[in-house]
Order: sequence, then C-alpha cells, then structure tokens
Amino acid sequence: MYDLIFTQLKEEFKSMIEKIMKEERDRYLEENKSTRANGYYTRSPKTILGQMELSIPRTRDGKFKSDVLPERKRVMFLLDDIIRAMFVSGVSSRKAGKVLENLIGCSISSQFASYISDIPKEVIEEFKNRRLDDEYPVLYIDATYLPLKRDSVEKEAVYAVLVLRYDGRRNILAYFLPGGNENTQMWREIFEDLKSRGLKNVRMIISDDLKGLSRSIEEAFPKAKHQLCWFHLKKNIKSKVRKRHWDEMLKELNQIMEAKTQEEAELLMNEFIDKWSRLYKSLNSLKSKVKNYTHFSNLNEKIKVYFSTTNWMERCFKELKDSLRIRGYLHSEDSAEKFLYLFFKDKDEKYSSRKLRYSEYLMEAFG
Repeated sequence: MYDLIFTQLKEEFKSMIEKIMKEERDRYLEENKSTRANGYYTRSPKTILGQMELSIPRTRDGKFKSDVLPERKRVMFLLDDIIRAMFVSGVSSRKAGKVLENLIGCSISSQFASYISDIPKEVIEEFKNRRLDDEYPVLYIDATYLPLKRDSVEKEAVYAVLVLRYDGRRNILAYFLPGGNENTQMWREIFEDLKSRGLKNVRMIISDDLKGLSRSIEEAFPKAKHQLCWFHLKKNIKSKVRKRHWDEMLKELNQIMEAKTQEEAELLMNEFIDKWSRLYKSLNSLKSKVKNYTHFSNLNEKIKVYFSTTNWMERCFKELKDSLRIRGYLHSEDSAEKFLYLFFKDKDEKYSSRKLRYSEYLMEAFG
C-alpha cells in the first residue's frame, strides 16, 4: 500500500515540475517571437522522492533554460524548496502539510509548513524599499485586483511598477497592496516613494488612461512623457461601438500605430476621431489625449513595439492570478505579503536575467 501511495506521489510531483517548466517555456516564447517550441528531451535528476526521469521542454533557438531545473546539474529538491514551490503555486499551508505527511511518512502540521515557508518581514521590506541607484528611463505602471480576506473576502487593488533599463533588462521596482480600489492619489504616493528611494531621470511612463494620472506623472516626473496603452484603447473603443464598424476602425487604428513619426500619427489619429465621432460622440474625449497615444511613434522601428502597451504588466498579472487560482483568495494581509513577495521577487530575477532584442537602441531613444 505504501509503495502504491509513494508511486502516485512521485508521479504527481513529476507532473507538477513538468507543468511548471512548460509554463516557463510558454512565457519564453511569448517574449521571443522569432523562435518556436521544439519538443522535449529527458533528464534524470535526484529529488526528495528519488531519481526521476523528467521531460524537459526546449526551443528551436536552443536558448530556453528552466529556472526550476538548472542546466547541467543534478538537482536535489529540498523540503523547504517543495513547500515554497507549493506556496507560490497557491497550495495552502494546511494542504502542504498533508502532502508532506505523505511524502516523508510522519505528521507535518500546517503551522510547521507555514513556518518553513515563512519569510521574515525584514526580508520583504528590504526588497520593497531597496535603493534605486541604477537609471530606469521607462516605467510601466498598472494595477490589478485580487481577492483578500480581512473580515470578509473582497477584491483589492495590487499596484506594480515594472521598469526597463538602458541595458535592455527589466525589473519589478515596486508593488503595493494598500487596500481599496485603484486611484490616482495612491499613484502619487507611489511616485513619491520611488523618488525617495532614488528614482530619477524617468523619460517615459506607459499606463492605461486612469483619470488624473497624467497630471500626477507631470508633477512627479516633469521630464517624462506619458504614453497611454493602445491595448486598453482598442479594448475600450471596441466595447462602445457596433460590431459592423469595428473591423474598419481596427484597421485605421493599426495604421496609426504604424506611423513613421509622431506628427504622422497625430494627423491620422485626429482624422480617425473626426470621422468616427460623427457616429460615436464619446470619441471626442480622445482629442485631448492624442499626444499621449503617439509618443512612441518617434522611436526606432525595431523597439517601438515595446512602448505602445502595458502588455508586459498584463502578462505578469495573468501569471499572478493563475498562481492564486488554486488558493482561491489571499487569507490575510500577512499571507498576501508573503505571496506577493515570492511572486514579484521571482519575476524580478527572471526579468533581469533576460536582455531584450535591439536594446542597443534604448540609449539612442532615451539617453
């Protein structure tokens, strides 16, 4: 009976590791459109459950490397590694305790599992308040909503700031869980926090069109251009127009995005607004934001796609919500802090380890 349980647990653990690696490859392919998936190869690392044959995903360019399974190493998955992996994947301390009880054959309380996966507040605060000595010319800012239990379970805004460095690497600069809904006042406080940590020389900020945000950006970073997200613009327009008009409108919006200069983009966008506002008066509100939607048009053709949307943030938030799905909701503010720290610290390390293509043009664009 014990052998049967052990075999089943080993298969489940194998499945979990292979699923994580496949998701890592999927994210790599999203960020590297020039390559494709190229099947799998096998490795047999040592784990807490003994030697295990794993199917390792690969890509045609041969550059994908899993963070779960470092290349050319025989890896021993330790007890705390497994608990932390389960925690960030959304498994509760109680369930983690049950899994480990089956793994090692003795009783593991949820408190003990929580203790192993615990992260000192000092560690979290050190990450959140670290000094910003490098230069970060481009900021991507956005917020999403996660369910959190205080006296009851309600969705609250989680704010995050992703930055692009001159060397083509990205970082998670900050995240916040202040309570309540997204609002401009909170972004003002976030900007002041970033400046107090040393942030300076910001040249562009990409965001959605939150009311009052442009003024807050201008006050905090007077030299920064505020680029509004085209993904949100298209989504917003599509929700307000008739289906039979949308295909033509989308074609014209894409032509604006393909403009060679900001002047050309502004001209095309004004023509778009004049044409379609005869049918949809709400589009007149875009007149005052034409410049905010077209700043990226002056950048080099090879890199301008990086600056027209907040899609990097959208993908990051999707992974965040996927990680939370098993858990259902964040059980307390302390639990949320641990969960968000583990997630964003991991994302920060992965982002900073990968250099974007054509990064040599960034200094030319923002230097």
